[in-house]
Amino acid sequence: MCLNRIVLWLILLCFASPVLAQKDKSKFKFGDVKPEDFTPTFYPIDPVAGAIYLFDVGSSEYGGISGKGNMAIEFQKKTRIRLLNKNSFNDLSTLVIYLNDRNSSVDVLEEFEVATYNLENGKVVVTKNDKSAIFKEKEDGYNVLKFTFPNIKEGSIIEYSYKIGSPFPYSINPWTFQEKYPKLWSEYDVSIPQFYNFITLKQGYLPYTIDSVSFSSVEFSIYDRYAFSFQAAVYKHTWAIKDVPAIKKEPFVTTIKNYQSMVSFQLSSVKYPNQAPHPYLQNWDAMVEELMKNDRFGENLKHDLNWLQDNLRATGAGSLLSLENAKRIYAYVQHNFTSTDDYGIFLSQSLKKTAETKKGNIADINMLLTAMLQRAGYEAFPALLSTKDHGKPYDLYPILSKFNYVITQVIVGSRAYVLDASDKVLGFGYLSDECYNGSARLIAPKPSVINLSPDSLKETTLTFVTLNNDGTDKMSGAYSSQLGEMKSQALRRKLIKENKEEYLKESMKMKGDNFSITNPGFDSLQVMDAPVTVRFDINTSFDGDIVYFNPMMGEAEGENPFSAEERFYPVEMPNTTDRTYILNMQIPAGYMVDEIPKSVKVNFNEDEGFFEYLISKTANTIQLQCHLEFKKATFQPEDYENLRDFYGFVVQKESEQIVFKKSK
Repeated sequence: MCLNRIVLWLILLCFASPVLAQKDKSKFKFGDVKPEDFTPTFYPIDPVAGAIYLFDVGSSEYGGISGKGNMAIEFQKKTRIRLLNKNSFNDLSTLVIYLNDRNSSVDVLEEFEVATYNLENGKVVVTKNDKSAIFKEKEDGYNVLKFTFPNIKEGSIIEYSYKIGSPFPYSINPWTFQEKYPKLWSEYDVSIPQFYNFITLKQGYLPYTIDSVSFSSVEFSIYDRYAFSFQAAVYKHTWAIKDVPAIKKEPFVTTIKNYQSMVSFQLSSVKYPNQAPHPYLQNWDAMVEELMKNDRFGENLKHDLNWLQDNLRATGAGSLLSLENAKRIYAYVQHNFTSTDDYGIFLSQSLKKTAETKKGNIADINMLLTAMLQRAGYEAFPALLSTKDHGKPYDLYPILSKFNYVITQVIVGSRAYVLDASDKVLGFGYLSDECYNGSARLIAPKPSVINLSPDSLKETTLTFVTLNNDGTDKMSGAYSSQLGEMKSQALRRKLIKENKEEYLKESMKMKGDNFSITNPGFDSLQVMDAPVTVRFDINTSFDGDIVYFNPMMGEAEGENPFSAEERFYPVEMPNTTDRTYILNMQIPAGYMVDEIPKSVKVNFNEDEGFFEYLISKTANTIQLQCHLEFKKATFQPEDYENLRDFYGFVVQKESEQIVFKKSK
C-alpha cells in the first residue's frame, strides 16, 4: 500500500475518533431495558409512527475459518424496537433471518437472543426464548429462520441479537439505515482486511452523523492442512445516522428502495500476500466480452443454428431484410412461445429446447428471438436492463445482480428497434412501462447504452366528445379517445381478465350517474403496433332549474397526487405527457348559460410543461379545449413545490363547472 494512502487513513482516524466517542456503545447492551424506556407515548421524530427503533446496530468483520484455508465473515445485528400500537404487529412481530446455503458452504447462526419486555406495576417483565423456538424452512438457496415474539402488547419493547458466521469472504452484508419505521439510531461497522478491495455503494438522501475510517493491525489464524497466523492491516468503516425518518412511498416513484439510505458492497479485487492481484469487478467492455462467451448467454448465439431454418420458414418471412419480415419473425415468437418466468438474465435451457417446447423464461424467449433474427441476416443482439421494481442499476459499475431482464435490439435499415417477444400485448418496437428505468446495456461486439429513460417515452392521448340536444331535456352525442401506447397496453392487459362491457361500465361511473352509453367499441385492440381507440355513444338529460355541469365529463385530474409539504427524492412520472381533451356541445334546450369558467394558459418552469383551458360560448354552443403537457418525466426535489402548485391549479381548474339556468 502506498504511503500517501496510509497518511490519508491516519488523517481520517484523527478526525473520526472524537465523533465515535460521542456515542455510548453500552446503550446497545442486550437486556438493558429500564422502566423509563416505556415512558414516551410518542416520539418527536414521527408522532404517529406505529413503532420506533430505539437502536439498530450491526457489524461485519473477518476472521479465520478452520479447515477451509480461507477467511470468514461474522455479521452481528442488535436491534431494540418499541411497538407503539397494533398496526406495527404484522410487520415487526416476526423476525426473519436468511442464511446462505450454496452447495457445501452454508452460513451458520452462531448466537441468538430474543426477548419481549413489558412494564407491569412499574417493573420491567421480560419474556425470553431461545433457538428452540425458531421455525426453519428452505427458499431458493437460503435456509430461512423465523421467530415470532411472544407476549407482545401495545407499548411492548422487543429486542433481538444474533451473529452469523459466513464462509463467503467475497460477500459483505449490506445495511439499510432507513425502513418503514423511524429509528433513533442506526449504525454499521465494517472491518475489511487489506487483501480485499471493495467498492462501497451508498444511496439515500440522509446525511451521516458518522462516516469515518480507522485502521489497525490484526492477527489472523487460519487452519488448512497446517495452522498458521499472520498480521494484516484492517480498515474499519463506521456509518451511523441519528433520528432516521421512516421511508414512505410517495406518488410517482418507480420503487422506494432506490431512495432508502443504505450501504452495499461489491468486491473489486483480491490480493493475498505474495500473490498477484486478482480483479473481480470488470469494466463494461470486459463484462460484455465475458457474457458473449458464457454458455448460458451469448455463447448460444455462436452455435450451429441450422436447425432454426424450420422455425424461420414457419414465420412466413422472406429473404429480404425488410421491416415487414422482421415483424413476421417477432410475431411468430410472440404468438407461439409462452414465458414461464417474467424475470431472469440467463438461459434456463438450450435455445433448441426452447424452440422444441415452445416455452421458457424471459431470457430463453428473447435470446431465441435474437438467434432467429441473426440467422435471417439481421444485426440483432440481446440487451440487459433492470425493471422499475428491481431498482436502478449502477451506471459506473457492471454489477450483474442489478439486472433482471433481457430484451432484443434489431437494426432494420438505419433504425434500431427494441423488442420483447415474451409479452403478448406489445407491438414491434415497444416495451412495457416497467422497462423504462434508465438504460439498457447492449451485449454485442460493440457494446453500447440504449436510452430507456421515462423522458424518452411520450404518452399522447386525444379525446373528442360531442353533445347535441334534440329539442327536449335529453342530449346525445359521441365519445372517442385515442389512447397513448402505455394506456393501450394497460387496456389490452385489462381486457384479458375482464370483458369489454364491465370495463365500459366502470369507465362510465367516472362520468356521472346520469350518463348512459350505447354502441361501445374499440379500434385497433388486436393491432399491437397501433394505439387503441375507445368509442361509444353517450346519452344524458338535464333536469332542474339550475344544473351544474363539468365540461371535462370525467376526464379531469381527480386530485392532486402531491399532498406532502416537502419531498426528498425525485418525482418520477412514467413518461412525458401530452393530453388533449376537446368538447363540442350544444346548450341544452330550454336552458341558458349563467356562469362559465374562464380560459387560462399557464407554463410550468418556463418550457418544461404547460396547461391551457380554452373555453368559449356562442348563442347555441360551448367549445372547450383542455391541453396538459409535461415535456419531461423526472423532476428533482427542488422542483417539487412548483410541481405541486402547478398540479393543484390543474386539478382546481378542471373541476370548475358550467352553471345552466332554465330560460324564462
